[in-house]
Amino acid sequence: MLDTFENNLPRRMRFGRGISGELSKELRRLGRANPYIITDAGVKAAGVLARVTEPLERAWVRFCVFDQTEPEPPFSCVAAARESYRDSGCDVDVVVAIGGGSVMDTAKLVAATLHDGREARLLAGIGKVERRLLPLVCVPTTSGTGSEATPVAIFTNPGTGNKVGVVDPCLVPDVVLLDPALTDGLPPLPTAAAGMDALIHALEAFIGRTATPLARGLALEAARWIGPALPAVCADGGDRSARDAMLIGANLAGVAFANSSCCAVHALALPLGGRFHIVHGVATGCLAAETMRHNLPSCRGDLGVFSAALGWGGDAGAFADMLAALAGSIGLRKTLMATPVPDTALAEMAREAVANRRLMDPNPRPITEAEAAEIYRRTLQPHG
Repeated sequence: MLDTFENNLPRRMRFGRGISGELSKELRRLGRANPYIITDAGVKAAGVLARVTEPLERAWVRFCVFDQTEPEPPFSCVAAARESYRDSGCDVDVVVAIGGGSVMDTAKLVAATLHDGREARLLAGIGKVERRLLPLVCVPTTSGTGSEATPVAIFTNPGTGNKVGVVDPCLVPDVVLLDPALTDGLPPLPTAAAGMDALIHALEAFIGRTATPLARGLALEAARWIGPALPAVCADGGDRSARDAMLIGANLAGVAFANSSCCAVHALALPLGGRFHIVHGVATGCLAAETMRHNLPSCRGDLGVFSAALGWGGDAGAFADMLAALAGSIGLRKTLMATPVPDTALAEMAREAVANRRLMDPNPRPITEAEAAEIYRRTLQPHG
């Protein structure tokens, strides 16, 4: 039982097909009129950006766009967005993120530093941001990261491949527009990887030692949406009901872990993704089974409850095998195995993962470096 806890939530969240077309209304509600839109080349090329900006143009809203957000962004991406803003001559009073986790994480620090010149990399850690001068609106285009609901932004050191977190309650967005129509064209692998990451967010939020009552309740509700929807949307990307359910579930999972924590799966995934450029949801989705096998003695009851919420039955002992089977059936396991990871890398990755106390301390059961290396080994072996 926690002695004290607090919950941090976006002030306003709206869901519905086509709701992104009402961005201008939300800007007026905020008393803002000149958005700086942060997105990436893929969102633009897919026509998703235009679906949001064309209604802005019809409403005579003037905006400028930064569309060069990088996947797994380095801190220099924030600097590039700030430089692009200065060159544009725009008068900006609100930041709008249209994209996945990398876009939303970048937008969080753009909103925090655009007008005061602070260097983004110096804000790495917990509680160092302290203020965000510009309001932030998030329009997610994937169903997975939950970044639209969290006080966390993740960045990559391009020299080492290490990932670092910027964590501060002031990074929680003001407004979130959840429009599942923007996710309809997402290809199979990003759909599967994002969806599995959302499932792991909910799982770790539920079992985390820092989970608040709100977080645990939302994590179970997220599981009820994601459990049937994830295999359905991976089997048929045109299943709109499953797309809708996944966006709801991913958002609930984001709110859940924002008020609890991610745990060892994410600690283990960060060095694997950073060093070998493995998609984050592939890494978390495949590492989850062996990590939960390790955690089982310390949270058997919670794993059974969560398994039941997913619709998998309440057998905690079978839960790890069912996670592994899902990762295999939706293509994540095959994708992971396409990138060779040498045994010589395991010890260093294990050291880095275990050193990430922000994620390891909330885990239900401690993990040593030797145990972390064994989780990597069992996950990465050809028939693991």
